[in-house]
Amino acid sequence: MLWFYLFIASISVGGLFALLVAVARTPFLSELFPPRYFYHALVGHVDTALIVGLYSFLVFLWHRVFKGRENRLLFWVGALGFLLVALSSALGLGEALWNNYVPTIVHPLFFSGISLFFLSVFLNALYFAPKALPAFLGKDALFSVLSTTVINSLLFPLSLLLSLFTTQKEPTPHLYFESLFWFPGHIHQFVNAGLLISVWLLLLQKEVRSILPANALLVLFPFLLFVAQLFLEPLSELGLLLTKLGYAVGIGIPTIAYGLLVLREALRERHYFAKVSVLSVLIYFLGALMGYTIAGTDTRIPAHYHTVIASILVGLMALTLRFLKEFSLIGEVSRLVKLIPFVYGLGMLMFSAGLFWAGLFGAPRKTPGTDYIQDFKVFLFMLLMGAGSILSVLGGASFVLWVLRVVLVGAHEKERGKTKEV
Repeated sequence: MLWFYLFIASISVGGLFALLVAVARTPFLSELFPPRYFYHALVGHVDTALIVGLYSFLVFLWHRVFKGRENRLLFWVGALGFLLVALSSALGLGEALWNNYVPTIVHPLFFSGISLFFLSVFLNALYFAPKALPAFLGKDALFSVLSTTVINSLLFPLSLLLSLFTTQKEPTPHLYFESLFWFPGHIHQFVNAGLLISVWLLLLQKEVRSILPANALLVLFPFLLFVAQLFLEPLSELGLLLTKLGYAVGIGIPTIAYGLLVLREALRERHYFAKVSVLSVLIYFLGALMGYTIAGTDTRIPAHYHTVIASILVGLMALTLRFLKEFSLIGEVSRLVKLIPFVYGLGMLMFSAGLFWAGLFGAPRKTPGTDYIQDFKVFLFMLLMGAGSILSVLGGASFVLWVLRVVLVGAHEKERGKTKEV
């Protein structure tokens, strides 16, 4: 349960950084921050919410599904790592780099924090490996798919360690860290794919048969990428081709196969979590379709990955409601709260659709302002993106605030109950 609380803490801090990103871009208010603080907040948002947050939930699932005892020392190592990453972002230390996969702050505090967190995840994966490896060949899809996340979580830190020795010096820090995290970062995406499928299966709340060839792809390509590090430059033409193939085949086929399976089963069910699984699968399918149409560096790229991330977060929102109830922190969930994942999902669909269609008309990626808008259609699509952004932020923020209130009040009530018993 400790890792579940770290998940709550990390997405809350990640949401706070998202707010700081917005403030740092707001006229007049932006003057309260140093000019480059925007990038520190952006790194803090991604690393705390999407790396620490997703991994924390995953480790929590390992404990829950594979029935292992929580090692408090490993938890506190991971929690300390999270704290150091958050502090290095919040204090604006060093240089913040917007490289892919693990956005970086060039400062010893950040490196210490991210190393401690990944070490904790690796040692937890090592602890669960004896249970996970036999489950890989089992018939239960949840156990089998979740075992791939354990395997790839062992491989990811090893890949990162190897990358430290094989990555050549680059002319700029950005290029160096882009190369450093390129192969390990792609292996990490296979962990996220396994988490997404596991979330779908948990939402379905019924046992389904494992698809062994799909599971095999989820571990085969990460091993290929690991070995490729010994022979290929990360950003070489062949390196880029291999990682694209990994996405298209190694992640695409398993997620689509399981997505269709879950969709078929969920449409036969009437409970709330099945409905959320349908939403999550459909959002993912749209994101996958966007991914297969990417060409160049326009806004179709962020449209794709924001949609894929949204499919995971929608599922995690619903599972959070389920686990809060199972932990007796809440009773019955109101209809309004149950609507939040759908509000967030709709907002992200609008946001990503606007970005995607604007990209088709040439809207460039990572370009602030509106000077590039020459076509009225692009203007309309960017308005759609803006409306979707507001809706998704409202949904995400209200969910985080509601969960924080539940957890804090619930912990207080439990403590007060213990005091009365004494």
